[in-house]
Amino acid sequence: MAVFTDGELLCGREWDGEPARAPVWLAELALALKECGITVADVDRFVCGLGPGSFSGIRAGLSALQGMALPGGKPVYGVASAAALALGQACGAECVTVVGDARRDRLWSVTYRVDAVAQCVRLFDGRVPTHSADDFMLTPSHELAAAVPQGTRIVTPDWDRLSAVLEGAFSVERLVARAVFPSAADVGRLALSAPGACVFEPLPVYLHPAVAVKEKPGA
Repeated sequence: MAVFTDGELLCGREWDGEPARAPVWLAELALALKECGITVADVDRFVCGLGPGSFSGIRAGLSALQGMALPGGKPVYGVASAAALALGQACGAECVTVVGDARRDRLWSVTYRVDAVAQCVRLFDGRVPTHSADDFMLTPSHELAAAVPQGTRIVTPDWDRLSAVLEGAFSVERLVARAVFPSAADVGRLALSAPGACVFEPLPVYLHPAVAVKEKPGA
């Protein structure tokens, strides 16, 4: 979590673990806010990273924020976690490609133009991110190199699973050869830099169409 006031980071905290399975972090969050001298009622708006990532974990985070926002009627927004990750990894002004494991024999990727000084993140074609599935490409692993623009820095939260694929597709100079993750502070900075692009009443970024099973006759 990270708390900002007047555009400046006031306090922050990180936890290890799976939030959907270990809700003790909610009590720790309340304690961390108290240690910063902040109550939930002091917060004017809430922002969550929307992924792509662990669907259950993102839902847990969103549910927590919605619960905190409800008593005061405060708004809840979301931004793509991948965009926040790119902002945190950029060195000055550069293009950053974020790649992840989309399962179902597909990889997801998105390339951002990032100005770390101005805290500005745009899609590779210059558009403002929608922070939805529309920003991302799904490709088979053998087509990844052709789908990614030349010369970008390559980062992934899924290095343990994708290292062999990425090392086979890109030169070592382009790779951040470890798993990297977005921080809450970068989620906050991204939301503050482009508040109009934040998703109101957000849902997790889900890249695959819903799976439906047709009923058998007489079922």
